[in-house]
Amino acid sequence: MNIFEQLNYKLSEVKKFYFFDYFYILLKAIEEAEGFNVFVRFQNLKQALNLGESKYKKIGAIAETISDSMLNRYWYTFGEVVEESVTLGLIQHQGNKYKLSEKGYGLLETYKTSGQEIFNEQLFTLIESRSFGFHYLLTTIFANNQNNAGTLVFPSYSPLKLHFSKQQLVEENKFVDYLNALCGKLMEDIFQHIGIQVNLNTANNELIDKLVETGLIDKTYNLRDAKEYNLIVKRVRDFWASHFLRNIYGFKNINSISNFDIWVYRAKQLGILNITEFHPGFSGKMIYPTSIIYKKIKSSEFKKIYEYPTGDFLYIHNPSFSDSFISSLYESYIELKRSHTTYFVNLNDIRDIVCYKLKISNKKFSDLLSEAYELNLKGTLSISISLEADKLPSEKAVYLIRDPIYIGGKVKNIIAIEINTNKK
Repeated sequence: MNIFEQLNYKLSEVKKFYFFDYFYILLKAIEEAEGFNVFVRFQNLKQALNLGESKYKKIGAIAETISDSMLNRYWYTFGEVVEESVTLGLIQHQGNKYKLSEKGYGLLETYKTSGQEIFNEQLFTLIESRSFGFHYLLTTIFANNQNNAGTLVFPSYSPLKLHFSKQQLVEENKFVDYLNALCGKLMEDIFQHIGIQVNLNTANNELIDKLVETGLIDKTYNLRDAKEYNLIVKRVRDFWASHFLRNIYGFKNINSISNFDIWVYRAKQLGILNITEFHPGFSGKMIYPTSIIYKKIKSSEFKKIYEYPTGDFLYIHNPSFSDSFISSLYESYIELKRSHTTYFVNLNDIRDIVCYKLKISNKKFSDLLSEAYELNLKGTLSISISLEADKLPSEKAVYLIRDPIYIGGKVKNIIAIEINTNKK
């Protein structure tokens, strides 16, 4: 019997929020508010943890005047977290009263005594035992690209990436030229990264017809309103993301790209898979497993976290510090440095390359780099590592779109490496 027929997948049970932190702040809010004024406490905790309205966290505490529309969004998120927490049996909710269940109390106590990582793992167990959503995610990913360890790509190219200026699209009727160039680039990326040849011309024509039908472009393919430029570029991006999800990768049990994103970004927090939207040399989102579903693995590099009714287990790739990490780190640095004129290169880019090569999570990379850096300070490492903070993320953006790398409790974002000729 096919494995997909043995488990009852319920992927629609997850609600529209990304971070497991939301479960914690709801449980904490109910505990502290004693069942009343829970929303106000939830809102305060949300701001204290810099949780934004997306898959990214805010940079530091940002003073905001709470508008009516923002308050409505807070209420919406609150309602989503409440609904999923009720489904998981963490809380009881009636009217404007909220009460922690025994499960909810236990989970909150786990956070206090064991920290967020164990809290997240216990939440994972609750979610997976109801939905088997992560199982569906991983098995579908691996089925799509067995030759490259389950790597999936969602290429995304703005007009500028393909050398089309806004002026050309708005004033020179180059929009269809951009769409045709984009279609060709997407086919190239699918072949390069997934190893399959697909013809996207029919889908491209369907996209053009839809844009004409909705009135965003006219029958001669001119943009009707230059003010809708950003909207139309977003529509194009969303169309292809959805097409890849359904028609190329065959995620039939996931009803939208937004639902898919909820699952994959939650899986990233657990270390089940990794995602990068900034992989050097690629434009778009790259997703790959950092775990495997298997009957039995004896290797100490894999940590068992769940057993399925089918007799399979979910193992996370959790390697110990070794020479292979150092080799990968140094090779990736040299690889990037060739295209740079400076001694230091972007540490986040190094992380993306190393994590992809070794199929490890961002957190595991930080742990291994911290261990390497300690040995480096003692002079016992085969390479010499220099880590610095160029500009802090707070100097660049409102949202932190790449996970910060903490070494010795401080954010580091540039790195330089050379062979240690004075190794002790």
